[in-house]
Amino acid sequence: MSLKKVIFFLFIIFNLNIYSSNDISIEKLILDRTVNLTHSEKYSKILTIDKNGRIKPFHTTSSEILRKIARKSNMYGLTPSQIVIAMSVDPLLWQMVPIIKVPDEDILKIIGKNESHVAFTSFFLDNQYLLSNYVESAFSKKPIDRTKFDKKIIEVDERINICSMIFSDQLIKIFPSKEGPWSSDVSMDIPGVDSLKTQSFKSVYRDLIYSSFDSGNWQDSDMLLDFVINWQDKYAGNVLPSKYKVNAEIFYNNLDPFGWKRLFLIYFLSGCILLLTLLIAIFYKNKTILNISKFTKIFIAFGFLLHLFALGLRWYVSGHAPWSDAYESVIFISFATMIAGVIFSRKSSFALSAACLVAAMLLVVANLNWLNPEMTNLVPVLNSYWLMIHVSVITSSYGFFGLCAFIGFLNLILIILSNKEKIKVNVKELTSVNEQSMILGLFLLTVGTFLGGVWANESWGRYWGWDPKETWALVSIIVYSVILHLRLLKSKSYNYLFNFFALFGFSSILMTYFGVNYYLDGLHSYAAGDAFPIPTFVFPTLCICILISTISFIRFKKWLI
Repeated sequence: MSLKKVIFFLFIIFNLNIYSSNDISIEKLILDRTVNLTHSEKYSKILTIDKNGRIKPFHTTSSEILRKIARKSNMYGLTPSQIVIAMSVDPLLWQMVPIIKVPDEDILKIIGKNESHVAFTSFFLDNQYLLSNYVESAFSKKPIDRTKFDKKIIEVDERINICSMIFSDQLIKIFPSKEGPWSSDVSMDIPGVDSLKTQSFKSVYRDLIYSSFDSGNWQDSDMLLDFVINWQDKYAGNVLPSKYKVNAEIFYNNLDPFGWKRLFLIYFLSGCILLLTLLIAIFYKNKTILNISKFTKIFIAFGFLLHLFALGLRWYVSGHAPWSDAYESVIFISFATMIAGVIFSRKSSFALSAACLVAAMLLVVANLNWLNPEMTNLVPVLNSYWLMIHVSVITSSYGFFGLCAFIGFLNLILIILSNKEKIKVNVKELTSVNEQSMILGLFLLTVGTFLGGVWANESWGRYWGWDPKETWALVSIIVYSVILHLRLLKSKSYNYLFNFFALFGFSSILMTYFGVNYYLDGLHSYAAGDAFPIPTFVFPTLCICILISTISFIRFKKWLI
């Protein structure tokens, strides 16, 4: 730690007796010193700049900060903007508020806590940082040699450092300059007001906020924000995003379309309901079942349009096609899966229900902790029109293959359920849909791979270099070409074999996308070969697929008798 940080920590700990001598609860203090919602909404539209040079509203910055340090979208009934503003103007209170997420029991034992969220001050004892030795040990190791505990220590230490920078007004930059980087504070020179001539904006703002806490009048605090707005217009007006784009980004943040409460819920519930009604309709048809099915399809159409709108909105706000990083590619593959479901819904409604469930599973992946949903500027190599062409084509193929895998799994389930003629007809129909989806997926994957070669030649001066991504794209093309040619065997077991290989063939796509990106070192890798934890659901999912396939094979043999 730097000397400046150590001095700041000592200052904070020294002043703890301000609050600890009183019996007032933290919740009561937060309530009494809550930043006015209207004021925080005005502050939310003030622009900030991140370390990568992206200019974005404070609303986005505060949301990212709270999600980073607390893994939550709100806390204590306050919005992220209210919390981050309060942390910067009232650090002596918020250093005592349990806000830092600690995901490891061993770390909690070190600091003597058992809650999931811990206060900033809990990491210090007798002017000493309790995690210091563990952090130094973790950083001294190569990334591939770090244990799970080391990674958790680094994660928690990063959250502590973020809080430290907020408390000391070093993190959020809101003042541009004609020459040089943006800063977090400037000197104010207001004519006619002698007491303010030599004061910084932060000190004036903090005094006005404290006054507003006591009086309940936020007019002066609101007016001071106009100073920031005018400053930004004066020194960076030519590079700032428009008010329409700022409002669009805030709307996108509030909508949170790809979160747990929006598209995931729509796709998952509607997919389950539609699948259930279709299964019931095989054995028992009536008007109620048909009406439920129709209403569910309308609900799915609404979700599809919302998905399309959300992608377009993200494109407008970020300024580039929304498939430039891991998070964006997953939500786009989810959309491509829905396109596949819509295309084949006329042939079989099972395809639409399968698409909904696959899209929902992909959105689960998008919301996992290791995917970052933040919008970022494009790196130079991706700042090309080929991003829109190559990446959209090749990732769209993943959506079709994902649908193939799920239809294959669904067919194996149907084979297990019954050997009645109605089931056999549906299996044959779905196998036909599966073939067509695979043909389209293979076409898109092949074309996308060729387009990638053209882009590679423009970027790196060669069409093909046996990069892991290129190699596994070729492997996937070969795998699905072989599966599609199974029909030439003219086997009586074709309906079983095709769906079996459609299910397990998807493992080549998983390797092409996730395996290469997170486990192998190459030009397309996100992790550059660093050790990456295998998700806990992978092994149970594999076991279930093998079990279902085995039982389905035994049942299918009886179909042939």
